Amino acid sequence: MLTSFTARLMASTRLVDVVKAHLVVVPIGEIGELIARGAIRIEKQSSRLAPVTGRDVAGHIGRIGEIVNDGDVIAADAEAIAAVAMAPEDGALASRYEDDDLLICDKPAGMHVHPIGPYRAGTLLNRLLWHVGARPDNPWGTARPSPLHRLDRAASGLVAIAKSASIQDAVRRLLVDHQLERRYAALVTGRVRDDTGTIDAPLGRDPALDYRRAIVPIEQGGQRAVTHWAVVERGDDRTLLEVTLETGRTHQIRAHLASIGHPIVGDTLYAEGTDSAPEIALHATRLRFVHPRTGTDVVVASPVPAW
Repeated sequence: MLTSFTARLMASTRLVDVVKAHLVVVPIGEIGELIARGAIRIEKQSSRLAPVTGRDVAGHIGRIGEIVNDGDVIAADAEAIAAVAMAPEDGALASRYEDDDLLICDKPAGMHVHPIGPYRAGTLLNRLLWHVGARPDNPWGTARPSPLHRLDRAASGLVAIAKSASIQDAVRRLLVDHQLERRYAALVTGRVRDDTGTIDAPLGRDPALDYRRAIVPIEQGGQRAVTHWAVVERGDDRTLLEVTLETGRTHQIRAHLASIGHPIVGDTLYAEGTDSAPEIALHATRLRFVHPRTGTDVVVASPVPAW
């Protein structure tokens, strides 16, 4: 059985690029193989005498570099898709900003950004697929949502999502050039003495637990990691910090704060070396960058949870 999509294009585009942009339930790395196996058909608008009705596409087997024009109909083999598809899921999506290029939303603590390992459902990406129009019986979407940066499952807060490959590349260049400001709120154990500080220490896999990060010298495989922090409020045995990142390593804030004796509240992985808790007191509160297409200053904020 075929499921079809009518191309709406401003300019002629290669088939592989159209399918990558709109066959959103299929991971992008699987698209080329899907086309090569003959699972994608195309019917040119100029060859049709009547509109396509739903799933009936005669056409021909598409080739990766074949040119698609506005109004052409592309169809995918439903069985081939089912073998690799991610499931669109209806669910709350706390949008803080959205335009034709980008979406910024609040991820709740306890939710993965992408499907990973046994977590194939219930992720932010599953909900994003629904948001762009994909359904269990319709694998096509208006755009392919691509999260642009990491946010741990146990953390909450702002995640930026690109709606096109060009915007994805442009925002990632901002990250590399340190032109995307990211701020976090972290509630840590203990009373932090200094008002401000910087942790400049390379991070790599912890030799004791390879799914945890630790301070590892560069010559032993560590990567440069820099975290800046400032005290917002002190309690008797806890301190609320504002944290900004100069680099974006896996578990950077968690590992760095634990390394100075102030692990994040609830973070059993770094405080005790046990399995990671589903929720920790770390929240992405602010994103600021220059919009790569419009040149406008985008500032998006999310309130600190009532920890």
